[in-house]
Amino acid sequence: MRRAVLLLFGLGLAQVYHPTATLVHGKTEVVVEKTSPDELGLAWIEEQEGGVRFVFYDPPPYRVTVRFGEDARAYAALAFVEQPDEGGGTVALAGGEARYQEAEDRLVYELRAEPGAVAIEKGKLKAEGRRLDYDNRAGLARLAGPVRFERPGENSLKGEAQTLLYRVEEGELWLVGEVAIEQGSRRTLARLARVDEEKGLAYLEGDPVRSTAPGEELAGRRLVYDLESGEIWVLEGIAGKFSGD
Repeated sequence: MRRAVLLLFGLGLAQVYHPTATLVHGKTEVVVEKTSPDELGLAWIEEQEGGVRFVFYDPPPYRVTVRFGEDARAYAALAFVEQPDEGGGTVALAGGEARYQEAEDRLVYELRAEPGAVAIEKGKLKAEGRRLDYDNRAGLARLAGPVRFERPGENSLKGEAQTLLYRVEEGELWLVGEVAIEQGSRRTLARLARVDEEKGLAYLEGDPVRSTAPGEELAGRRLVYDLESGEIWVLEGIAGKFSGD
């Protein structure tokens, strides 16, 4: 037997401020939160056999927020959380909307994977994609692309990739598939990049990684990219071409 509770101030059923759902992976808490006022949006909590299901919806300009520990955040209009009694669990985050049809006593929703529907932030890096799916057993969040990212600063950069992965316990952020980085006049292409925000470095791999700037061409299987300065070090498979003024 299931029981659903609709937390929506406009219907007078409950008065709850910023309802949340929490999953725990190792020492990391993943907290999903409805951020709009009680009279806006929707929070649906449904008891099912073996667990609880949460649906949170925030209309613009508000967004449902997912906190991956202390260091990373994700945002979107609509979130689905499955919280099994035996542990594990999942989060799906995308665009769309949800509403409660009182006459039929049921939830109606549309989850839309649209370009830019989901935003994620880790340190200075900000990225957008179509949909984010988090598997709590694996501790892995996957942002489906095309992913567009930027890193503001004195030497700001921007780029794109097919997918973004975030490992919550390790705090590791990966850009995967056709990674392209533009920083000033430098353009770098790689197969994947592991971003270390604490050190301000990206570790690039490819067959090969290629980086070009005026008067300079670098290639290698493994490179280190300084995200602040744009400097590059080739670790493996070096090849280069330089031309003077």
